[in-house]
Amino acid sequence: MVGTFGDVSGFSLMSGKSFAVGEAGIMLTDDRDIYERALLFGHYERHSEIINPELQKLSGLPWGGYKYRMHQMSSAIGLVQIKQFQKDMVEIDKAMNYFWDILEGYPGIKAHRPPKNSGSTKGGWYCSLGLYKTEELEGLSITRFCEALRAEGVGCSYPGCNRPLHIHPVFNDVDIYGHGKPTRIVNATRDVREKTGSLPNAEALQKRVFGVPWFRHYWPERIEEYANAFKKVIENYKELLQGDTGDPEELGGWHLSKR
Repeated sequence: MVGTFGDVSGFSLMSGKSFAVGEAGIMLTDDRDIYERALLFGHYERHSEIINPELQKLSGLPWGGYKYRMHQMSSAIGLVQIKQFQKDMVEIDKAMNYFWDILEGYPGIKAHRPPKNSGSTKGGWYCSLGLYKTEELEGLSITRFCEALRAEGVGCSYPGCNRPLHIHPVFNDVDIYGHGKPTRIVNATRDVREKTGSLPNAEALQKRVFGVPWFRHYWPERIEEYANAFKKVIENYKELLQGDTGDPEELGGWHLSKR
């Protein structure tokens, strides 16, 4: 199960997520020392829970300099939301799988989901993406494909996803603390930066994925309307080849609201 292996895991609960409570998050761990260090980092009013004597004597002020605990309203909303979240996930899973079942076998696209009867699901299907196979549509660019989908009313269909972090300036060029050189290499004995071209498979992903509708309710007629838009574009892809100028140099974005 997600979040139950490893030393620590985290979940974002921001308003756009499948389990949304406002601006908040959850950290999970079964290691008491990690839990107490998290309290020290941002929960200064909860330092009375710390039992590790070495950490106890260092308590009193938040190590991170900020209160990171979620606010009470988000907590209250979350306690109510979680009572029905399993039911919500079942509904979302049913709706999303229905959408992809309709489109199964159509060239150029493929569902990004676990195999049927695998016992696994995509949970709340947050930030749903489809896989694009340009070679099955005679090289039609993903940009042109998504333009056609948007023209048919699929407004969420944009090429790409979040860009790979290794090419972001903060990991290559930004001097965060004023050391006079990029923070990434301040204490390094060699240049450890991984710039564009260093991870070609990760960088090529932008031309292989695209946004799809996120159905949170099993409303067959509405889902079929969107599926039919995909069918129309795929069945008429040859008309789109003319005038296809290809993909721009950069696709995707650093966060979902900037496409």
